[in-house]
Amino acid sequence: MGNEFTSSSTYSLLEQENIIESILFMMGESVSVDTLATAIESTVDVAKEAAERLYNKYQNEYQDRGMKVIKLGSKYQMVSNNKYFKNLVLVASHPQKPVITESILETLSIIAYKQPITKPEIEHIRGVKSDYACNRLLEYGLIEEKGRQETAGRPILFGTTEEFMLRFGIESLDDLPILDATRFAELENEVEKELSESLGEPVVIDKDIYTENVTTNLRPNIDTNDNTDNIVSDENNKITDGIVENEDLGEAPR
Repeated sequence: MGNEFTSSSTYSLLEQENIIESILFMMGESVSVDTLATAIESTVDVAKEAAERLYNKYQNEYQDRGMKVIKLGSKYQMVSNNKYFKNLVLVASHPQKPVITESILETLSIIAYKQPITKPEIEHIRGVKSDYACNRLLEYGLIEEKGRQETAGRPILFGTTEEFMLRFGIESLDDLPILDATRFAELENEVEKELSESLGEPVVIDKDIYTENVTTNLRPNIDTNDNTDNIVSDENNKITDGIVENEDLGEAPR
């Protein structure tokens, strides 16, 4: 989407930033560069430069302020600074704090790295039913339907959302941590050992269902109801090193 404005703006560089700051505060959600260009009556390129200047100011000069400007793909959003989350909940009537259990985190990790992916494929990797985990992730807005697979039954394809990037503090899926080959092999061996001990017989993982970017730190769970309420431990946070910053899932929209 373009606009009819010329590259020269009728506003100074500082005015452009101030206008964009006002728009982000007012909207309370992610805003595209096209919309910002309309607001400052200029081109998309000029708007992007202005948004980047504002973004960099909040990253450096304004990093201790109560608000932050973040990037979600090619969009920008103003959110509350997660440093002050504990203060926000003191006055929030019913602060929402999604409970991320071990099974939910495992499922979310698989979807994040393998998307788009169907529930049967998720269950094949995890080895257990994943209805509960998928339903909770949909409820939390961390995943969404991305269409249907053109196979028998046309199962739903799942992928992560913009809310996922917002909550886990990443600007794009390219920011997801990459598991090196050595650590990947170690985790595979750990899973094989745990499964073998649980089932009482040797188990070998089908390596074809994984890629280097997919974690295999997935604990076996013989309970197919998959409705655990155990909070994720530090051991199981290995799969999201560099993503999970705190138990409150990062920033909150304004």
